[in-house]
Amino acid sequence: MDASNEALYDGDADYFAERLPKSEHYRIAVSFPKKTAFLDIETTGLSHYYDDVTIVGISLDGSYSCHFAFDDESALLDRLREAKCVVTFNGTIFDYRFLIKTYSNIQLPKAHVDLRFLAPRAGLSGGQKVVEEKLGWRRHGAARDINGAAAPLLWHRYKLGDHDAAKTLIRYNHADVEGMRFILDSVLEKMAGFNGQGAIFHRPTFEKQTTRFTWSKHSGSFRKNVIAVPSFRGGSGPAVTMAEIAPTDSATPLRVVGIDLTGSERRPTGWCLMRGAEAETCLLSTDDEIIEASVDAHPDVVSIDSPLSIPRGRTRVSDDDPSRQSGGIMRDCERELKRRGINVYPCLIPSMQGLTQRGMRLAHHLRERGIPVIESYPGAAQDIMGIPRKRAGLEYLKGGLADFGVRGAFVTSKVNHDELDAITAALVGFFFWSGRFEPLGNEDEDYLIVPDLRCLPERWTSRRVIGISGEICAGKTSAARHLQRAGFAYGRFSQILESMLNQGGVAVSRENLQGLGERVNREPGQRWLCKQLVKQLPGGRDLVIDGLRWRMDRAFLRERFGPAFVHLHVEASMEIRRQRFVPLGNSEEEFERASCHPAEAEARALAYHAETVIPNERALGDFLDGVDRVTTQRLDVTKVEPACL
Repeated sequence: MDASNEALYDGDADYFAERLPKSEHYRIAVSFPKKTAFLDIETTGLSHYYDDVTIVGISLDGSYSCHFAFDDESALLDRLREAKCVVTFNGTIFDYRFLIKTYSNIQLPKAHVDLRFLAPRAGLSGGQKVVEEKLGWRRHGAARDINGAAAPLLWHRYKLGDHDAAKTLIRYNHADVEGMRFILDSVLEKMAGFNGQGAIFHRPTFEKQTTRFTWSKHSGSFRKNVIAVPSFRGGSGPAVTMAEIAPTDSATPLRVVGIDLTGSERRPTGWCLMRGAEAETCLLSTDDEIIEASVDAHPDVVSIDSPLSIPRGRTRVSDDDPSRQSGGIMRDCERELKRRGINVYPCLIPSMQGLTQRGMRLAHHLRERGIPVIESYPGAAQDIMGIPRKRAGLEYLKGGLADFGVRGAFVTSKVNHDELDAITAALVGFFFWSGRFEPLGNEDEDYLIVPDLRCLPERWTSRRVIGISGEICAGKTSAARHLQRAGFAYGRFSQILESMLNQGGVAVSRENLQGLGERVNREPGQRWLCKQLVKQLPGGRDLVIDGLRWRMDRAFLRERFGPAFVHLHVEASMEIRRQRFVPLGNSEEEFERASCHPAEAEARALAYHAETVIPNERALGDFLDGVDRVTTQRLDVTKVEPACL
């Protein structure tokens, strides 16, 4: 008791903060009312991982001050050093995480009262404005009709030169700060009444310290209750632009289709084709319309705003799945976004099941046609890119996309918000292609692609991965082994099938391999086989993959290796291939039977998708020289670390 009295006499609030549980820190605020700071921050968004602090408002000892993030931090830090206790609403989860991330030298008082967790002890739950309304607190003026979602937009307008927007943001912040005073008083009163402990409190007086401020035209040193709005300092545009992610080494612009998918054909889906920086959008309804438009666009990649997979262990989207309990309703990528402060719906909550099923179905149909498909989330991408989301207003999202460098009729024409999100989905495809992305997820659930402005693109683009397709005896393996001798790590799809036959005690023959390959293609699926093959390949090395049979093979390898993947197709006439086949100890009947297998028809179809078709009708040396010419086109690229995936 003596030590406590001495600490109280000395004004040592930390002494009590170190000994009292967090839930009792309100006693410190009551003991040091003039040294209790009411603090609230505004940010560019809700994600402590991607978003930034914009302003910090503090009400302390009868004065309110507002600190801009681009200002010298010393005034803010000095102000906080005056405080012995801080009161916030949800500061534990939100404000403190942002402050510690932004100000490396910040020293926050050890005593912290978080009203979000204190108010329920007085029977008050909900967000700050809800609690204020329950208590009868009324905001005034411009702050009355503003909510938290408007704060990032007000900052965006301020960045573009709107001074009044900054003033509105500050009024909103001030209202939040002063509202906390009222809440704390009311909560303490109610707690005393509930617990019959009124005698332990001094009568709450925080509301009586309510501050007011005036505007000044002259920014400079801190003055009590005088706020000046400086001109914005810093970049006002997006964090990165189209020019930084669009390929510059090709005469043909990259073609990316973006799809902002809805869960039902009854509601239109936003669709976009981007040829380089030029965007063309429309609304489509049925799956057939979406597939036809996407195939006709001849895209390098399709980016779909929809879950394209289900949680590991789940077998179907509906709740009658026997693995519903063990597999859950959420994937790793969604958990990671949640951890980063980005709101995302679990892919298998009832309202998302239809969308997830439709997304998976569309992705499968496109991949079957050899088109690579990635999963994107435009809202998260817009946050990372630093452009307003559609909830801020379509004009701001349009402006943000135009500032990013996207061109097209959407800038001046009336477009649906789904079309604007489809443009953003397509932009994610450009981030993917350029190597400036992060894959969130795992091999079993596949990956959600989000932009990553810190990723080194060279790690993605410098690797060489050659996939070779062709009909039986066209010369695929000759080309692949030639590249293996040149230093490429070698892999082939039939390796996995041979291993499966060996494990089952079945003889490894061409016929058995074709039969097993056909069964695997049906179940568990060609994508599963692709994953098994890639697992066996060494990371970081140049690769040559022998024997692409299905267009889905090509789609998968493009999704895994992006522009590093080059598809070669080897072509030879049936007569030439027959002449190579029979001398190997096979009959002409066997050649006819093997050539008529469905997998061979698929192999022929791959020629349409290949970057290069190499004829193999002449001498082996001529053929291998042709392989060298194609592959050495990429040899001047500096080799560095393994790719991102």
